Order: sequence, then C-alpha cells, then structure tokens
Amino acid sequence: MKKLYLLLIVGIFACFAWSCSDDDDNDITVPESELPMAAKSFISEFYPAEKVVKVKKENSNGVISYDVAFASGLDIDFDAAGQWTDVDAPKGQTLPLGIVPDQIMEYITETFPTLGVNEISRDKFGYEVELVNGRDLYFDTNFNFIP
Repeated sequence: MKKLYLLLIVGIFACFAWSCSDDDDNDITVPESELPMAAKSFISEFYPAEKVVKVKKENSNGVISYDVAFASGLDIDFDAAGQWTDVDAPKGQTLPLGIVPDQIMEYITETFPTLGVNEISRDKFGYEVELVNGRDLYFDTNFNFIP
C-alpha cells in the first residue's frame, strides 16, 4: 500500500512539473535575414551601428512575432509584418527621435522636459511609455494621455 501511495505522489508531482514547464517549443532562433523587410528598415534607420546578437521567431497560438536582441542590451519586438511592438533601450538610455509618435513626444516634452523615453510598447489598446526615471505613462490609440 505504501508503494501505491508513493507511486501516486510521484505521478502527481510529475504531472504538476510537466504542466508548469516553459512552453518555448514554438520559439526558434533564426538569422537576421529572416526578419520582415519593415523590421530590417527600422533597424537600419534607427540603429545602423548596433550589432544584432540574436533573433528569436516566436509562434504563440499561430501569431508570429520576432524578438531582436542587440549587443548593447537594446531589445526590439516586431510583429509578423515587421512593425515594432516594443522598443526597449538599455537602462538609463533614451530612444532615438522618430520612434515615439510626435503627439506622445509633445506631451512628454511639455510635462517632463528633462526626461527621455527609455521604452515604448504598443498594442491594440494604445501605448505604454517608460521614461528614463522608470515612470510609466499610458496613451490610447489616438495618443491621448490616460491618467
């Protein structure tokens, strides 16, 4: 009877460990040349001197995206069409002008004149901006600040 309980406990633990495992089976490393043309253009326009160290193609429930890591610590995520979804500069550094939409940049310049943007993310709901001091700001799809 003790062996049966031990076997049951081991079985439950194995199932629990398996269910908690990281599901990266659909993520593969690909060469930079496999990035969509729009992503390549974005990189060459805003980060021509940066060295790409890894491109990961991710497939999450049929949705393709790319995560590009650079030697400097810069990280950019692109959707399947090559449009950026997240641009994250190394800690304390700012993003180049032209990445942050003008309307959002105007608000930041007026409200936080001494701070730059360290990270920007966008999705179907709008934009999330992180300033170099760590403060997060939110904007809707029409670039209106959300307090």
